[in-house]
Amino acid sequence: MKAKFSLYAKHIVLCLAFLFLPYAFTSTNTIFSLPHLYTNAHDRIYFFIYFTLLCFFYFNYYYLIPKFYFSEKKFIYYSIIIGFLLFFLWISTTLDHPARNFLDFRNPPEHFEHNPGLFPEKFPPPPSMVKEMPFDFVGGPPTQYGHTSLVYLIGVISSLLFAITGRLQSVEKEKVKSELAFLKAQINPHFLFNTLNSIYALALKKDDKTPDAVVQLSELMRYIMTNSNDEVIDLTKEINYINNFISLQKTRLGNTVIVDYKVTGNTIGKQITPLILISFIENAFKYGVNPDQTSEISISIDIKEEQLTLSVSNKKTFSIQSESGIGLQNTIERLKLVYPNKHQLKIQDTPEKYVVNLSIKVG
Repeated sequence: MKAKFSLYAKHIVLCLAFLFLPYAFTSTNTIFSLPHLYTNAHDRIYFFIYFTLLCFFYFNYYYLIPKFYFSEKKFIYYSIIIGFLLFFLWISTTLDHPARNFLDFRNPPEHFEHNPGLFPEKFPPPPSMVKEMPFDFVGGPPTQYGHTSLVYLIGVISSLLFAITGRLQSVEKEKVKSELAFLKAQINPHFLFNTLNSIYALALKKDDKTPDAVVQLSELMRYIMTNSNDEVIDLTKEINYINNFISLQKTRLGNTVIVDYKVTGNTIGKQITPLILISFIENAFKYGVNPDQTSEISISIDIKEEQLTLSVSNKKTFSIQSESGIGLQNTIERLKLVYPNKHQLKIQDTPEKYVVNLSIKVG
């Protein structure tokens, strides 16, 4: 809602600035002069022309460009643009004349009643102008053509640039969404495979905790199915998901692993991209646990204002692989796509330990 209001406010400010642009620099030795719309016919005409040009800018941006320019009907588009240019040149020169001033709503227009000529008697046209003019001129001075054409072409070019830039941004967003969807499609089956292996191990041992593990898995999968496709979710939901995952791993591993897990800070009102933290935690359980000896895993999540810090460390075991799993690699790619310049990731890989420190903005 705030973003929409800000956008509308920007449009209103820019429109007002455009409408009053002709009066920013006047010949009255002042920087700005309000238009005299009631008493000055010339001001009325120019205000009308600028208002019409402004309407055409939005008409061109929202209708002509999508309908013709982006539909490969450029010849029709350019023909329409040229037609409108001729129309604006006509109204800017023809209407700026006392005899054709339909915008004069005074009753009667006494000022021009007995003087229908182009110039008032107080300000006769320069002799050179009358002699050198090669055509029957009924409007404003010839520079009016150039002025109207310049403003019109600036509006057309700027609307084209805005539309093309917006289209490129939309294509880029769709590309990012497609890449994220592909990465999530890889992460979810990967996680499910590992978790099912964990429950299978419990079932082989006929452990009484197997039913609880199945319930925990169902909650995890419900979360993945309902929330993983969202752009952002409440941080509280993501933390609950991590809690369930760690509980499931503790159930599976029993006393063979010591897990030091803690969450500090306030999660209320914070948002985060779903499944962006779990791969680092999952990686510790996958590569840092040895069933033949006691393993140690340390996980801490600290939230301070709009900053979340995740720290994960595990001792390496003899079974640890030299390369990270697909889930971890994909999460690193997702961080680059979703949190550009909004995260810091440091990975310390030594012969004895594997340590991850991740900081993300969760405003």
